Amino acid sequence: MTDIGSEPPTPPDELDEDLREALEILADREPATLEAVATYATELARWAESTDRARSQPVTERDSLEDGETASSSVPDDVPEGATVSKTAIAGTTYRYYQWREGDEIKSKTVELE
Repeated sequence: MTDIGSEPPTPPDELDEDLREALEILADREPATLEAVATYATELARWAESTDRARSQPVTERDSLEDGETASSSVPDDVPEGATVSKTAIAGTTYRYYQWREGDEIKSKTVELE
């Protein structure tokens, strides 16, 4: 816990200038508002972590996409192990989208599902 002194705490140095300025503006707000912002920031961080984690899981580690179907169960031969996969429906047609990195390039393949 930080010692409470006569001066408000300063924003962390690792934040960019815009964010530091926004946090400095918050120093003039009521404690209830600051608590609400803190709660929101914590929830946003948890959401961002879970989203990043889901995006970065390779195909072979993804949870099932539908009952009994896993992303790795039907990976095309030309898609490397460890590619990420997403499934989407557009205009009534379902597609599986694979994405992976080869050196500095991002490669992808889209497969129409039946």
